[in-house]
Amino acid sequence: MATVNITINGKSYTVQSCRTILQAAEENGIHIPTLCHFQGIEDKANCRICVVEVEGMRTFQPACVTRVREGMVINTDTEKVRAARKATLELIMAHHAVDCHHCLRIGSSSEQSLDPVFCEMCFWCDCERDGFCELQKLNREYHVDVLPYIQHEADYEVDNSLNSVIRNPNKCIKCRRCVDVCGKVQTVHNLSMANRGRDIMVVPELGKSMADSACVRCGHCVDVCPVGAIYMKEHKDEVLYMTHSYDVNTVCQVSENVVSELTKLYGLDDGAISMEQICTALHKIGFDRVVTDEYSKNESARQAAEILENMIGKTPLILTSSKAVKNFVDEYFPDMKDKISFYDSAQTIFGRTIRESGAFNFDKPVKTVNITNLKEMGAEAEETGNVDYVWNARELYRVFLRTGGAPQRKSETGFDTLASDDVPAVYPELLGDKEWVLTSEYEETSINVNGSDYRCAIAHNLGQVRKLLEGDYKNFDVIRLLA
Repeated sequence: MATVNITINGKSYTVQSCRTILQAAEENGIHIPTLCHFQGIEDKANCRICVVEVEGMRTFQPACVTRVREGMVINTDTEKVRAARKATLELIMAHHAVDCHHCLRIGSSSEQSLDPVFCEMCFWCDCERDGFCELQKLNREYHVDVLPYIQHEADYEVDNSLNSVIRNPNKCIKCRRCVDVCGKVQTVHNLSMANRGRDIMVVPELGKSMADSACVRCGHCVDVCPVGAIYMKEHKDEVLYMTHSYDVNTVCQVSENVVSELTKLYGLDDGAISMEQICTALHKIGFDRVVTDEYSKNESARQAAEILENMIGKTPLILTSSKAVKNFVDEYFPDMKDKISFYDSAQTIFGRTIRESGAFNFDKPVKTVNITNLKEMGAEAEETGNVDYVWNARELYRVFLRTGGAPQRKSETGFDTLASDDVPAVYPELLGDKEWVLTSEYEETSINVNGSDYRCAIAHNLGQVRKLLEGDYKNFDVIRLLA
């Protein structure tokens, strides 16, 4: 591939000619702040936080969409550039509902004197993204505290009609990340931009409430939102109350998918926090029993394998345990419902095992909590009641901060075990752990059942689900659908 020679902050680099300034900088370890940018989603230069100076150009250029060219000379951190970024942040904050930086709002402190760790433990700041909000982080980086503008906060009604995915339009910064992931990746097309100028905002389908819209509750809009404009309903206080109650027994299931995110939130290197340390920390904050999701995942896969082995070869077999996929099929492919085989999710199996098997011989009412980074699980719990509560890694992080339960400082203790905890994994290439991705191409693999090989496809997002259900499913023997 062709390359070009460029200069960034006085140093020479050779980069691929197809790169943007932002990509070239990232590949060479140069920090350029961003807000609307999200890796894997097409950039549109909505926020203008990533502006840089390019010699020969009259105005600052957005690094996320400006392509490099031979001989380009770029400056990313001059006083003028920093001033422009700070002015943009101040304008954003003038129209952003602020539920953080309480000390700054009452004038008792300046941004430079705030301790971020202490801030994250403070009970006054009540935004769901406090401590890991990208806008908050940029305000700290550029020392935004006293705003030079009159604050014009909107007064939109918070939409909690779903009781799971909650929208707070007052905090929306119009970055379009949620719109793009909903429309271009998940192909649900529920969120879009409405109005113009100051009144522009993100709205669900035709301005409806979330409950009346086409939302399938996959939760990926929550993952990409940089602020607290869209989030999953939280249950920190209710669960902590129950873990300290003498009248209730609490059991939580922890998925390994929270470890990486929790480690990042603490700003630690990979491997600094183990599952066993998380187990110790959860016992410390009051949980009576803590289990991994190994048994539940394997039992879920066993159910899928039983369906597979009974039906293989008769028809293209489509398998899923996802409630979001079911909602998606109900909304867009109702004629395909009879062609899809549903099996229990790991969350459902965990809840049922605790409630029905008497796994730990409790003599008091039992409350179940699933700790997972799969955002759709929160909505699944609200809609099916398969567990009482769901925490994600961000929620767990805030709980640990406020209870002094930092897992990296704990010793390692073993997990409790469910009955038949040694259920073996089956067809791992098809039914094993799979991650959500932003790409449009589904995964292809094969499995051997009773001595015969079968072609398989795995959809890692709802856009891939759509592609398969629109006709590609006919090319495979077995298909697994994930949201």
